[in-house]
Amino acid sequence: MNARTNPKPQTGGSKTRVARAFAHEWPDRTPLFEIFCSYHPIHWDLCGRTVGTDQAMCWDALADGIAWEELVEALAQAAFKVNKFFGVDMVRLNGAPPRNYARPVKTGPKVWTLKGVAYVFNDRTQLVELAHAGERDSDSQRVKEADLIAKIEQWDGNAPNTPSEPDPVYRRVRALAEAEGMEWVYMGEIGAGTGAAFYPPFMLMWMLAEKDLYRRWLEMQKWPAFKRTRELVAQGHTVIAMGGDVSCDKGPFISPASYREFILPVIQEHVKVIHDAGALAVYTSDGNHWPIKDDFFFNSDVDGYKEVDQAAGMTFERLIAEGIDRRICIIGNIDARHTLCHGTEAEVRKAVIACLKFGQKSPGGHILHASHSVHEDVKAANYHAVVNAYREFFGLDNS
Repeated sequence: MNARTNPKPQTGGSKTRVARAFAHEWPDRTPLFEIFCSYHPIHWDLCGRTVGTDQAMCWDALADGIAWEELVEALAQAAFKVNKFFGVDMVRLNGAPPRNYARPVKTGPKVWTLKGVAYVFNDRTQLVELAHAGERDSDSQRVKEADLIAKIEQWDGNAPNTPSEPDPVYRRVRALAEAEGMEWVYMGEIGAGTGAAFYPPFMLMWMLAEKDLYRRWLEMQKWPAFKRTRELVAQGHTVIAMGGDVSCDKGPFISPASYREFILPVIQEHVKVIHDAGALAVYTSDGNHWPIKDDFFFNSDVDGYKEVDQAAGMTFERLIAEGIDRRICIIGNIDARHTLCHGTEAEVRKAVIACLKFGQKSPGGHILHASHSVHEDVKAANYHAVVNAYREFFGLDNS
């Protein structure tokens, strides 16, 4: 791809700003994007304490039988208000619970059971979590090999025919934004089975010893995912985040050869589906991807890279040195593991200014974003410091 053109700043709203960043052209300013995890305290000053912002209140309301429609409205209002307040250009929403969601039973102050499993409120994170760590709902514990093999053997080779309705939180947030004249860019997120970091151990063995079985499992994952991807684009998501975690701090969870044999072809297919539908493809994965650099960044044909894990060695300096920034729109890279969790507001400001300056050197385009999200360990004041520094850098109103 060519280096960015039009060195003079251009005018335009969020859609133009994001489009120019992906097209390797100069926008009027670096676009801003963030994922705000549900129930984070950052919502409270902006939205108040509601069933859409406070998870303990939400679980109490679920136990009391709150109407699904009321819960969806609260979640949508919280998502709309926080994205509007921070002035983002691109939005990724967390979605609504199913209509027939399982209701917890309250068994004490800040204690519940759900499907027979105990949950408690964590005063540090302000979230509801499993009371016993050994009951964590991890893929490696809840997926039994025999059950998965049976499911694969029963699969008829087809994707479900039933079309999916737009997520009600997305539909409501978009209506609220359009009513106020805001044309945000919406990012959908859908995986197609390539997140090897989440595989139970027996599936990693399949990649070596049961290749046909593993390939059939991949087929079973990708066709519904491709169908859902087309639906998301048709519903108005013009950017699709895909992929899934494949690496940790020390490198990929699987060998570069296995990545190239199994994962890359599905990523390439998924990217083609996204492009054919008229959207942009963003690869999203934490970790150190340098051992699979060529396949991960170049051979995959992706347009952008999200969850840029600075703490794992995916620094802006090296992205520039390795030529990644000349091919891929970098969506990051404020460290959400250390700086946003433990740093001072002054340290956050310094990191944001440095990141924006690196981004302006990048011919592939840049969108400012935390290295993961505003998750439970990110200090609310530190994310405010991110946006204050961003506004200061571009001479925007910071009131």
